[in-house]
Amino acid sequence: MLVQDIMTQQVVAIDPDMPIGDAYALMRQRDIRHFPIVSNENGRSLLVGIVSDRDIRLVGSELPQAPAGVTLKDPVRKLMSSPVITTYPTDPVEESAKVLRRENIGAMPVVDEDELVGIVSSMDFLEALVRMTGVHNAATRLEVEVGDHPGALAELTAAIAGKGLNISSILTTFDDRHSDSLTFALRVGTIDGSGLARDLRQAGFNVIWPPDKRELLGTDTESRV
Repeated sequence: MLVQDIMTQQVVAIDPDMPIGDAYALMRQRDIRHFPIVSNENGRSLLVGIVSDRDIRLVGSELPQAPAGVTLKDPVRKLMSSPVITTYPTDPVEESAKVLRRENIGAMPVVDEDELVGIVSSMDFLEALVRMTGVHNAATRLEVEVGDHPGALAELTAAIAGKGLNISSILTTFDDRHSDSLTFALRVGTIDGSGLARDLRQAGFNVIWPPDKRELLGTDTESRV
């Protein structure tokens, strides 16, 4: 999945000379949290900054982070963040999400050949995660830990395919404490997740979810007479 698949294309951008108070009023009217700021120079619209509702709410505040000497009547250029951290339409969503997290920002303008073509926010990345995990489709979640070696995933998917079941999504999680293994979170087209987990355990796979009911009960129910 690429940024262009999740970004908002109808971007509301504002001029750097717009008063901060007017920008905040427009934010509330449009229910928008971030405004890219665009300046027209030599017939071209250039992205020169970005401002968030959080930035504006600090104006006039007594909090330490409040911008000194800035009022709601001042142009938004006195408040905007610049230079702007941007992304591109063809960037993978996971790479852009990593930048968003690293920089601790809430949104990134999307540019193509220096032209503003969209904006992507933290909520868009959450929606992408939901779509990538396939939770909108009826399926059973399975979590399996395997050794970190060539063919490990193929062995797991072959075992599931051998049951005549389809896998709708696969995600990988890493744990620095266990560098010799990987954990795959899968969504499989079955309503009998416990039965599939049992069969995989019998085949030698370490199934983390769904848990083994016998382990939860602290007893081996099959040994009862």
